[in-house]
Amino acid sequence: MEELNQEVKDRLEKVCVCRGITKEAIKNSIRNGNKTLEAVSQDTGATQGGCKGFRCKAKIEELIVEFGTEWN
Repeated sequence: MEELNQEVKDRLEKVCVCRGITKEAIKNSIRNGNKTLEAVSQDTGATQGGCKGFRCKAKIEELIVEFGTEWN
């Protein structure tokens, strides 16, 4: 049940507010092999909005560290 709740939260939580990119999309990108900020940005469009990543870069980097090694 807790895993389901986290999946729902990930679908709703916006990591990149400017482009509306969800935490789910970022995690899927990392899961698919994108292990750098640049690769995730290219794959998802995150960091390419109006603030140029000012608000989301740190969060994306945290997610890469958190999940990047988990999904090798």
